[in-house]
Amino acid sequence: MTDAQREARQGSDARAPAGRLAHFAASMALTGLIVAAGSVAISKPAAAEVDYSRFWPAIVSGFALPASDALVEVVPALDSGIETACTGGSDEPFSAAFSDAVEAVARLSVLRAGALADENRLERVAFIPDGRGVVRRQVTRLIADRDETALDAARLRDKSVALQGLTALEWAAFDKDGKVLLADAGEEGAYRCAYAAALASRLGETATEIRDAFAAPTGQTELLLAPGPENGLARTHKEAAGFVFNALMTSLELIRDQMLVPLVGEGPAASRAARVPFSRSHNGTGYLAGAIDGLSQAFLAAGFAQGSEDGAWIGDTLAFERGNALRALGAVPADLQAALADQQASGRLGYVLTVLTGLRMTLGGELAGYLDFRGGFNALDGD
Repeated sequence: MTDAQREARQGSDARAPAGRLAHFAASMALTGLIVAAGSVAISKPAAAEVDYSRFWPAIVSGFALPASDALVEVVPALDSGIETACTGGSDEPFSAAFSDAVEAVARLSVLRAGALADENRLERVAFIPDGRGVVRRQVTRLIADRDETALDAARLRDKSVALQGLTALEWAAFDKDGKVLLADAGEEGAYRCAYAAALASRLGETATEIRDAFAAPTGQTELLLAPGPENGLARTHKEAAGFVFNALMTSLELIRDQMLVPLVGEGPAASRAARVPFSRSHNGTGYLAGAIDGLSQAFLAAGFAQGSEDGAWIGDTLAFERGNALRALGAVPADLQAALADQQASGRLGYVLTVLTGLRMTLGGELAGYLDFRGGFNALDGD
């Protein structure tokens, strides 16, 4: 085993342990926030009053399928943008298509369940979180070595998941200042272009796999639709619904604690901005906006707030706060590192953190209480 192969395995094992059900349980771990909020006095409905069987089907039809369709639809523009930039044309079509892809990936990825959890597809689409810089190290080494096997989408699928997704494309196609590198001349420029084309093709194939697995349920999607005594993932519809609920809460926790808290904290602006995915290409705010929008859409599509009469107000609160957060992010400059030097922009980022903190308690505390869900641990701790 080469050093690159060993690092690939080490870099992805924490997020994709061997064994399908083990992977499901680890990647969709129950969020500790719900436990922490469990001391709040909330009047809970009797379990029989909540129809837990309707939540997952509603997410699949109302969120997962439209979001995976949207990702499939952005890939052709990514392909053509790469071709244009690599043949001496403007890099603007690629930059625009990349931004659209970032937002589509961010929206879909917050689900972290169903077809996304099968075959490491979540990591194949985008290797997030990546606090150890695995993508940077592996892509830099790949380009330096001019590994020809990475230039074929089919063979690329067998490589490290960190070398396959949109996160890898960012490192291959943009420099540290957000400039597109695909027009660069020479052997390295030609390799970047060929690798970028393979990455776009691989992303399209993975997105299609995800959409098809949601449309004709297989894998974890099917297991969550049909709980039972022999189902190793969920024995009851309540367990299935709780599993998905906590998958979404894990995403909220990831965005809040591993991206926004460091971003508005102390330390060099460059390292703080780097905690937000796609900040290198100046798409960090787009990623945050897409993820927050996706969380809101997924919770609302599921109808979790409508599962209990007492919690019906939470849907309106979620939609309202989503709008507040997106407006604030829309007013932050795309270059996050530069934005941190601006007091007004920093204040807006701090406001978004405040919004997510409030939603964490509302969703993970009150709504979870109304639905009689119980949490466990956050699988992303330490990443």
